[in-house]
Amino acid sequence: MRKKAIYFICLVCLAPTLMGFCILLQGISGHVLLEKNTTMPLKGMPNQKGLPISTMVYVYEAANVDQLIAQEGNYAKAIKGKIIKQVRSDKGGKFRLRLSPGKYTIVLGYQEGIYIPFFSGNTGVAFVEVSKHQFQEIDLRIMASSVD
Repeated sequence: MRKKAIYFICLVCLAPTLMGFCILLQGISGHVLLEKNTTMPLKGMPNQKGLPISTMVYVYEAANVDQLIAQEGNYAKAIKGKIIKQVRSDKGGKFRLRLSPGKYTIVLGYQEGIYIPFFSGNTGVAFVEVSKHQFQEIDLRIMASSVD
């Protein structure tokens, strides 16, 4: 009887706890949204959320503006840098990437090039920091009027 109790405790209590510590993952997850005809928000009105879009999400080593090829605003043909991972967001705009802890650049595939969802300071291109055992949640927006 005592042996069965020990097995039960190990199976029910200890195994999931130990596995939880071993399987903890980190990376980036979120949504890609397309905003068309963006305008300044009106006082008292909710901000435009955007429509989910299925597109490629590219993660590069942390890149600077001088590594962009043929940049025009938030649009560029490519980045001179090492691509780490890529994934296609689903039709609901959702994506999830497992990554090692570190600093990365995240961009979106759009109109035969890439779209830079935001800049980090004066020279950084869309930096995202991945911490150990955490998923960084981020919504990425394509402002269609800025590239059309």
